[in-house]
Amino acid sequence: MKKIIVVLLAIALLIGFGSCSKSESKAATPAAAAPAANTPSTGTVDSEYDPNATVDFEMKTSADKRVVTIGEIDKSLYQSPIFVTSFGQSTDAAMLDTVMKRVGIDYHYNPTATADDIAGSKTVIIAVGASTKGLGAAGISEADETARAKAIMKQIKADGSQVICCHIGGSSRRGALSDELADMVMKQCSYIVLKEDANFDSKFTDFASAHNIPISLIFATKDTVSVFTDIFK
Repeated sequence: MKKIIVVLLAIALLIGFGSCSKSESKAATPAAAAPAANTPSTGTVDSEYDPNATVDFEMKTSADKRVVTIGEIDKSLYQSPIFVTSFGQSTDAAMLDTVMKRVGIDYHYNPTATADDIAGSKTVIIAVGASTKGLGAAGISEADETARAKAIMKQIKADGSQVICCHIGGSSRRGALSDELADMVMKQCSYIVLKEDANFDSKFTDFASAHNIPISLIFATKDTVSVFTDIFK
């Protein structure tokens, strides 16, 4: 009889232990399957390319403006007519178009403008940033885009227009073609607007310092609204 009782107790203990183990296993499953909260995104700006993109910016007040400007900006240089275009066909140009609409000034916008289109403009704002998807959507090769950029810069020099170089796509916009286009624009620009994380190697601040060009570092693309409001309003 005692042996039977011992056997029954042993079976009961085994059943209880098994139930606890299964319960703990089930409770642990959701936590194990959940993604890490701080896992960095591997996506790029190009992965969400939209040729018709617009940006819903909120106007920023001077109290929360996050812009650091190095050097003195001569606002009197930037007169109408104003032309906005793209070098590289990224969505940064569409973002800049949205910015200018929010600022509320007259300007012309054409991301694929030719040198003839820009002729006569007193201020040319160039969104620098190469996008393979953007170039493909526009049906433009890298060689053609580079040639178009060179022709525009030649026209700008002939007209004596003021150039504002805008590199607002951040570090994801850095690359061989983007850097080539940025160098082309900076050689003739009188002002640089830069998303600060694109300056990880001090490329832009070093150039600005060496050539005595004012540069504004922004911490988010929407901060560009404050920059151009200050200049044009």
